[in-house]
Amino acid sequence: MPGQRPSHQAGVRAHVPLDRDAVQRVVSRLRTDPGRASIREMNRLVSAIEQECGVRFVRMEFGIPGLPVPAIAIEAERDALGRQGVGHVYAPFVGIPELKTEAARFVKLFLDVDVPPACCIPTVGAMQGCFASILLASRMREVPGKILFLDPGFPVNKLQVRLLGIDWDHIDFYDFRGDDLVRAIDERASRGDVSGVLWSSPNNPSWISLDDRELRGIGEVCDRHALIAIEDMAYFGMDTRTDYLTPGEPPYQPTVLRHTKRAITLVSSSKIFSYAGQRIALAIVSPELMDAEQPALERYYGTANVGHAFVHGGLYPITASVPESPQYGLLALLRAANDGDKGVFAPAHEYSRRANIMKRLFLDHGFRLVYDNDLGRPLADGFYFTISYPGFDRGADLLRELLHYGISAITLATTGSRRLEGLRACVSMVGDEQFPELQERLERFRTDHPVAG
Repeated sequence: MPGQRPSHQAGVRAHVPLDRDAVQRVVSRLRTDPGRASIREMNRLVSAIEQECGVRFVRMEFGIPGLPVPAIAIEAERDALGRQGVGHVYAPFVGIPELKTEAARFVKLFLDVDVPPACCIPTVGAMQGCFASILLASRMREVPGKILFLDPGFPVNKLQVRLLGIDWDHIDFYDFRGDDLVRAIDERASRGDVSGVLWSSPNNPSWISLDDRELRGIGEVCDRHALIAIEDMAYFGMDTRTDYLTPGEPPYQPTVLRHTKRAITLVSSSKIFSYAGQRIALAIVSPELMDAEQPALERYYGTANVGHAFVHGGLYPITASVPESPQYGLLALLRAANDGDKGVFAPAHEYSRRANIMKRLFLDHGFRLVYDNDLGRPLADGFYFTISYPGFDRGADLLRELLHYGISAITLATTGSRRLEGLRACVSMVGDEQFPELQERLERFRTDHPVAG
């Protein structure tokens, strides 16, 4: 598969189910509970089972890109390291001026929001941007506030709040959408102990997308209750039902930035540009929030200014800066996108194609989608989808069984979802050459686990 490191097990056909004793030996040796394992723990476990059993898994546990980086980014980095000689100096941690300018142009052309370049700050991936945003939001008050997650969500965000010692609560998209979602957030925020709301859209893992009406309502709630809206746009433009990728023309990518003065939006380069290895994203901060004064911040950041606290007090002490050559790589990608080169968005279409095929294979073999619609519309095809299987009430049990058929995923429980029967499946590491084998394994799974009726 293009962009994927070759597996030593490539081309090995598996006889499923795998030897159960062999699988259990690996689970016991690594002391890993598949039902509670993090993404990285699950990745390590599956690699060990591959080695033990001599097979290649259909790997759906790891949400990493599987396609090559656009050549213009590689050339821009080479030029920066070679001709410009940036490798021997520290990068400007607020971002190189050209990147900040092009980022502001990108936000205007694709999100239809005006922000000055100063509000566009490179981060070491959206993960670092979320970390700093969560920390900032929780410290905006004298008594640290909770983070309200709109779940399911990226499991690592829960690890972040746990590491930081920040309390959190959640609302599940399965239960609330549209006006009901806005009312639920408003009612929860009215208790006065929440200081930030975090979500991803398109959503990891359900792949629902919040629409403009919902985002307007969330923005109004954030302004009314003095919350920071933390919008993780890691999958920008990848709701393939609508073309959000024509610069300067509607429809524009829906964003809460249009509807509140208190937002931080993270725009990742990892998925949409397949630029994950260089760990670079953008934090787009509402101008009004950037300039705001919040006395409670003084205790932690040495300043009451929100923008100064976020950049100099939050991002700078964590990693100092994003390396400069990836900043030039992202600059080249943004400039190409802004100038109308849709080729840099090719990964979005490839993941959609794979998801369409893989979802159909699972549905044809008795599986069901857990999050199965988006405000009454069919889900878009994208990076993730969610599955369950009749007779398995717990996703942990379903996952343990699927491991014996050479198929991996992660449980929805680790994403904060209340739908404990489900699994998150990612399409990125499954190439066309594995589709026939996936079908064979699913056929055997259905034979061994017949569905009544």
